[in-house]
Amino acid sequence: MTASRFLKEVSRECREHPDRVAYFTSRGGVSDSLTYGELDRWSDGLAAFLRREAPEGKPVVVYGHKSPLMLVSFFAAVKAGLPYAPIDIAYPADRVADILEQIGRPLVISLADEPLAADASLAERVLGKDEVRTACMSGETVFEDSWVSGDDVFYLLFTSGSTGRPKGVQMPSRCVDAFMDYFGKLFPAGPDRISFNRVPYTFDVSLFDIVAGLSAGYTLFAFDSECEQSMSASFEALAASGLTTWVSTPSYIEMCLADPSFNAQLLPRLDTIVLCGEVFRNAAASKLLDRFPGVRIFNTYGPTETQAVTDIEVTREVVDQSNPLPVGFLNPEVRAVIRDVETGDVLPSGQTGEVYLEGATVSLGYFGRPDLAEAVFSEHTDAGGKTVRSYKTGDKGYLDEQGRLYCLGRLDFQVKLNGFRIELGEIEQHLRRLSQVTSAAVVPVMHGDKVAHLVAHLVVEGELGVSEFRAGLAMKEALKETLPHYMVPKKIMFHSSLPMTGNGKVDRRALAASSK
Repeated sequence: MTASRFLKEVSRECREHPDRVAYFTSRGGVSDSLTYGELDRWSDGLAAFLRREAPEGKPVVVYGHKSPLMLVSFFAAVKAGLPYAPIDIAYPADRVADILEQIGRPLVISLADEPLAADASLAERVLGKDEVRTACMSGETVFEDSWVSGDDVFYLLFTSGSTGRPKGVQMPSRCVDAFMDYFGKLFPAGPDRISFNRVPYTFDVSLFDIVAGLSAGYTLFAFDSECEQSMSASFEALAASGLTTWVSTPSYIEMCLADPSFNAQLLPRLDTIVLCGEVFRNAAASKLLDRFPGVRIFNTYGPTETQAVTDIEVTREVVDQSNPLPVGFLNPEVRAVIRDVETGDVLPSGQTGEVYLEGATVSLGYFGRPDLAEAVFSEHTDAGGKTVRSYKTGDKGYLDEQGRLYCLGRLDFQVKLNGFRIELGEIEQHLRRLSQVTSAAVVPVMHGDKVAHLVAHLVVEGELGVSEFRAGLAMKEALKETLPHYMVPKKIMFHSSLPMTGNGKVDRRALAASSK
């Protein structure tokens, strides 16, 4: 089997541009940047070590946050023929322990300043930064025949699971190659191209930078953990970064848009914005087009189990003609099928149902959890006799006559209250139409296993002018004009900003906890 084409492309960049910076962080120290030549040499040295010391066939866990050595470790693992499994230092100890237990005593590369959050006995071996650096500097090399290829697992990303345990999504090397082939068009090669590596490595949106960016010779820029804690520090770092390409979730860029200084003057070299991970709203799109005239804005979509599979350039015309915004046209190697939620029947264009994705980018399933995989993954033989893999996304959406996919949120955002089936996203949409409301999230308050009532969490523009209680009453009265009474939240709470997860999405668990 031919070795990873993605690794070949990055290796070519390393040979042709060894002194080009591949990665730097906002910390700005000498140890916080990495050239393409160093990426190649250091990952080779560490790969040679892993081939001798890591448990055969088992994922290599890389524990840390944004750093040059974390990127080196990813490449070292796959050059050694092993998948990498990133774990962020922000994960609580129980989650870290759960992942280590699921993998089964893996070798752990620990790049954090603090000790491993979980019991070290759950690992076969824990390599600290000093040991990693020594291996990197060994001067040893590995050859292409040791690299991952084809159906070999390239990475293992653990996502939230409905059972409460994280699920390890296994993505093979060929899918990473397919991602590079398709999204390379959003990352045109050229000198001095710099991409914003905002998203944690535990979230698949980071693949835009790592795969599409590095294979095209881009420099990746990342915030260090301290910079992430302050918007003023973040903006200062962004202004000094020289970014040409922005990659993030819509929620994160909406948070930035709340500050009027987030505009083309702050990022004068920016020419491309790529958004993925959740619904991109018309109001945010309009603001972006106003703030960044001349910048191309792309909306994309794809769950972790398939990687991103769509794209569309969001122009003023698209914003004016489509509400909600489409997530775009599909990768030619991928097909979307819309099925009736109750019957499973295939629905025609324009009708809303559950989105199924099938084709070249569907994962191999969940690590060690065939029971969970069977519920959402399937295979069938197409007319040409080729086996096609399919994934049941749990997302609600439809295809229009042009073949553009629209994603309307999660099906599991549906709840039953007093016998009524309620789509929380619909309430949120109506809330955002109210005067002053810029962000909205609705969460259920549970009483045992039943929904007791709904609470709306809002961010508003400007001063309310009255007490929060009276403002909430007025908004509930306004909602009654467009929604049935049973869909009107019992309580409305106001915030300066909505809490977000490390992946840049609204933290609905935190909101639910504050609703009680």
